[in-house]
Amino acid sequence: MAEQANHWLTDCVLFEGIAPQEVCALLEEQQKAEPGQRVQLKDFAKGQTIYTPEHYRRSLGIISRGIVVVEKENGVLLNELGAGRCFGAAALFVTQERYVTTVRAKTACQVLFLSMEAMQEIMVQYPQIALNYIRFLSGRIQFLNRRIDSFIAPSAEESLLSYLRQQPDGTSRELPMSRLAELLNLGRTSLYRAVEHLEQQGMIRREGKWIRLTEAISREMIDPEIKKG
Repeated sequence: MAEQANHWLTDCVLFEGIAPQEVCALLEEQQKAEPGQRVQLKDFAKGQTIYTPEHYRRSLGIISRGIVVVEKENGVLLNELGAGRCFGAAALFVTQERYVTTVRAKTACQVLFLSMEAMQEIMVQYPQIALNYIRFLSGRIQFLNRRIDSFIAPSAEESLLSYLRQQPDGTSRELPMSRLAELLNLGRTSLYRAVEHLEQQGMIRREGKWIRLTEAISREMIDPEIKKG
């Protein structure tokens, strides 16, 4: 477990502040407690469904390699997750009968599943992990609220700005325009027009395959009074 996990565990927000060696040790401890039950490392082929609203496991999923997509039942793309990212946290400790989204492997991937029982013991043993879990859920609530804003925004320009503002570095990274349009629920033509319009207004700039908020707009995110002035 240790050799397989070291390269991605440090990217997982859940284990922030915990040495990788300690994380590997606690995972191995949980594995020994109930072999094949509390800790499971599963491989998924490209396109394979991991969770559906009707079929899911009461476990936290941590991606060790590959990319997964998170979608609503109507096919609306909510997020893409890579190595070190988590899914299933919101449903881990609730008794609901259905999972709220579909999780699918965009590429061949591997996922580490930690059962509810394992997470309970880990959080008691390591309060820092419990705090990280709460912070993660708080961040997810903020992210989903901003995603809702992007869907109900009055224009393609507002949708794009809303998306960029929710990114830590204010960029689209190297996301293809077709994928960005899908994330924003926009047609590609509308997205290209929005990019051109916002660039002309000096609100964003293109850097190769990246789209970045300009410095002035980024400052407004930190200090709303700048916009008023």
